[in-house]
Amino acid sequence: MRAKPERTLKDPMLEALKDLLITELAKAGVAQSNIRKIVSCDMWRVSRIARFFKKKKGKPPREA
Repeated sequence: MRAKPERTLKDPMLEALKDLLITELAKAGVAQSNIRKIVSCDMWRVSRIARFFKKKKGKPPREA
C-alpha cells in the first residue's frame, strides 16, 4: 500500500497574488470559467472570491 503523498506548503505570497488576480478579473467582468483557466486553480476558489463582484442588474446609471 502506498503512503499518502505529503502536502507541500504553498508560498503565501503566491496565493495572495492569485487571489488578487481573481478579484481584478471578476471586477472586470471576466467569466468565472475563464478566470479558473487563467489562474489555474479550482472553481471553488474562484466562486468564493468572485461572488462578491456580480454585476448588478437594473437601470443603467443616470447621466447628468
